[in-house]
Amino acid sequence: MTAVRVYFATNRNHQPQSAQSVFGPRFNPDGVAALRFGHVDFEAGADALQASAVTVYEDAKGDPDAKAEFDPHKGGGRLLEALRQSMCSGHDTLVFIHGFNVSFNDAMEAGARLAREIRKRPLEGLGDGAPMNVVVFSWPSDGAAVPLMSYYSDREDARASGPAVARAYFKLRDFLVQLHKADAERVKAGLPSQLCDRGIHLMAHSMGAYVLRQGVQALLAKEADGVLRIFDQILLASPDEDDDTFEHDHKLKPLPRLGKRVTVYFNPKDKALWISDKTKTNPDRLGADGPRLIDLLPKKVALVDCRRVADVADPKIQHSYYVGSRAVVSDIELTIAGAEIDAFPGRLWVHERRVWRIETALV
Repeated sequence: MTAVRVYFATNRNHQPQSAQSVFGPRFNPDGVAALRFGHVDFEAGADALQASAVTVYEDAKGDPDAKAEFDPHKGGGRLLEALRQSMCSGHDTLVFIHGFNVSFNDAMEAGARLAREIRKRPLEGLGDGAPMNVVVFSWPSDGAAVPLMSYYSDREDARASGPAVARAYFKLRDFLVQLHKADAERVKAGLPSQLCDRGIHLMAHSMGAYVLRQGVQALLAKEADGVLRIFDQILLASPDEDDDTFEHDHKLKPLPRLGKRVTVYFNPKDKALWISDKTKTNPDRLGADGPRLIDLLPKKVALVDCRRVADVADPKIQHSYYVGSRAVVSDIELTIAGAEIDAFPGRLWVHERRVWRIETALV
């Protein structure tokens, strides 16, 4: 188990005196869209978070719309500059939005597992690949185990977290725009370009897809003409989202505008989503059977059926296969690498359902 650093952006309440969790289950007292940034270092062999390993960056007070100059020593500016340097060294970045019933500590530990499990595979072979930067967006999920009450509470918190997701998106967008403008001036002056050819990817798990929906709607409401395609691959892993989400502009139909491709990993045997469907009055879930209508699916959306490989990691619930199943992890690695959609070893095309099905794990 290697040492990894996991970055974070969160709209949770900061608890600097807590010995258990540096960020709690409530919103930032400065507002639901107020963000704090930092990183967590996991030593080799460690998978549990220690509060002493959490570094919270100094808060950068300033323009709430994130259009001011970035301070590379504070807040989001420090996080973005750290990512820039790492990406220039050859590492892609994966932004991860966690799901329901996840504490801040749980979210960071999930991020560490992603950082250890997922590599950017070389397309010319099946080598180990390069490690990824992982940035966790942690919203105030309760991290409680009261089945009905905590679910509904988390869903309301997920809805309220949309503006925070939008704010984080605009921070990243504005940072990239500034980099491109500065680089254009360098090239104009006869200097070599300093831009790196690395990708930024986005993954949402479970209720994180609902958080993402709220974020997409918030950024469109704030600045519809300012939405840029800043992500390479967007992955929805066992999404706790309506199965008609790609049919409606007020849901996730606009999502493909943000990336090159959207891949939905689903599992009809996912008991967590079955419970969401049957006991919480939600419509059929996208992460259980895929979208309701295939004919209305945007062309940039790919569907991957994981039913035959999901139980390896999580035999009872079958909801965490996105990181626990080697077959699914292998598929995610090739998706992030930008492999041609019909060139994935281990996948089978199911024509009558127009989905890809993972059959085997890669070596």
